[in-house]
Amino acid sequence: MDAQLNHLKNASAVRLLVVSDSHGRLDGITSLIQHTGLPDLLLHLGDHQNPLEEIARELDCPVLGVAGNCDHWQPAANLPDNRLVILAGRRFFLTHGHRYQVKSGLDSLLQTAIQDPWRADFILFGHTHQQWIRQLVQEDRKIFVLNPGSAYPGRVGPQGIWIDISAGKIRIDLLPDLQGS
Repeated sequence: MDAQLNHLKNASAVRLLVVSDSHGRLDGITSLIQHTGLPDLLLHLGDHQNPLEEIARELDCPVLGVAGNCDHWQPAANLPDNRLVILAGRRFFLTHGHRYQVKSGLDSLLQTAIQDPWRADFILFGHTHQQWIRQLVQEDRKIFVLNPGSAYPGRVGPQGIWIDISAGKIRIDLLPDLQGS
């Protein structure tokens, strides 16, 4: 995984699938990948309830993630709550969001993620099961705040976000309820 991350750190192009809250079900993520194709990296924002190595093996795709509030009881407990990863020269802050009480607002999360040492260009969080995209400007920097919704195949899922960075251009697509398609 370290070699993969080193390659993607300064790559001119990167394709990412961002998911959260799959709660032990990989079929939702599988259907998202069938819709988009394999990403260069799957970013899982917690409440996966499966070891990330198992998810990577099952999906045949590299996976990087953080622990969610439902992950601390099992082997994912060694995952961090927050993680910074640099992809295509952009700084991605990953968290599940429960430690920032994101169901009550984003102030705490934003205060943390936009400042040193994180200085995120992308703030990615889950936990709310509600998909959305926002763009902020902070000190002349564009910052994207994204929640992929829930990858659990159910009433509103599976949902995710596709990020394509190529030649300095950023494309972000919400992935819809594929069961309704």
